[in-house]
Amino acid sequence: MKHYSVKKRKYSPRTLAISGISLLILLIVLTACFRVLRHVMTRGGDNFFYPYLKIASGTGTIRDKSLLLRSSAELAGMVEKLANDNRELALQNSASAELLAENRKLRRMLYLHQRPQYRFIAAEIIMRDPLRYREFFTIGKGASHGIKPGAAVVDVSPDGRLLLIGIVSECSARSAKVITLMDSSLHISGRIGVNNMVGFTNTGSISAPGAGRIKIGMLPLRDDYLSGGAVMTTGYEKGIPGGIKIGELYFSGSPRTGFGETDFSCEMIPAVRFESLHFVTVIDTSNSGDDAG
Repeated sequence: MKHYSVKKRKYSPRTLAISGISLLILLIVLTACFRVLRHVMTRGGDNFFYPYLKIASGTGTIRDKSLLLRSSAELAGMVEKLANDNRELALQNSASAELLAENRKLRRMLYLHQRPQYRFIAAEIIMRDPLRYREFFTIGKGASHGIKPGAAVVDVSPDGRLLLIGIVSECSARSAKVITLMDSSLHISGRIGVNNMVGFTNTGSISAPGAGRIKIGMLPLRDDYLSGGAVMTTGYEKGIPGGIKIGELYFSGSPRTGFGETDFSCEMIPAVRFESLHFVTVIDTSNSGDDAG
C-alpha cells in the first residue's frame, strides 16, 4: 500500500505582507465608498421637499435640471417672461434708490440717526429630520461666513416682509443648526399689533398638538386681543431685530381668562410655512451697532 504525503504550502513573509497591505487598502476603499454613498443618500432624503431636480455646480450654486425636460417653445416663453421681470425689477430698483436718497436727505434735515444696516446671509437647508422638520434643521453656512449663535433666521414673504423662522443655536465652520419657533425651548418676546402688549412664545402646551400652532402667554390681562392680530418681534433679544413678523393670534370667540389667572395666554399661527422652506436668510447684526434694531 502506497502512502501519499500532503505537503503544506509555505508562504513567504513578502507574500503575506503584500496580502495584508492589499486587504488594508481594500477596507479603506470600501469605507470611503460607504461614506460617500451615505452622504449622497442623506442629501437626497433630507431635501424631500425641494420640488425641482437639482445639481450643485463647482461654484456651489444650484442649477435647475428640470429645464432639460422642457420644449424649446416653453423655454422661449420662460426667457421672455424673465426679461420682462428683469425690466420691471430694474424700474423698481431705480425708484427705490430715489426714495432711499430722499429718505437720507430728510433724516439729515431732521437730525435723525440712521437706522442700523444689517447684513443678510442667504443659506440653503442641507439637513433636516423628516419627522421633526418644523423644530430644527441644518443650513450649509457657518462661522466662516459670519454666522453666529443667536442670530435671527428669517424667510421673506412675496411682498418683501421678513418672517421669523427661529435662531441659530449651534455653529461650526461651514454649517449651523437652527431651532425654530416650534421648538418648545425657544422663548421669544412678541408684541401684539393691536395694543402693543408684549408676551412670550412657548410658555405652555397647546390645546391641539400637531396643529402647527405655538403657545404665546404672559400677556397682560385685557379684553381687546383679536384673533388674527399680528405678532411682531420686539427687538429685546440680542441678534433679533424688532419689527419682524412672528405670526398671528389664534383663539375662538372672545379672549377669556380663568378665575385667579394673573396673565392671558392663547395660541399663535406662525407666519412661516415650515414644510415649504428650502432657502433661508440669516441676519447678521454684529456691525450694525444696535442689535436690538
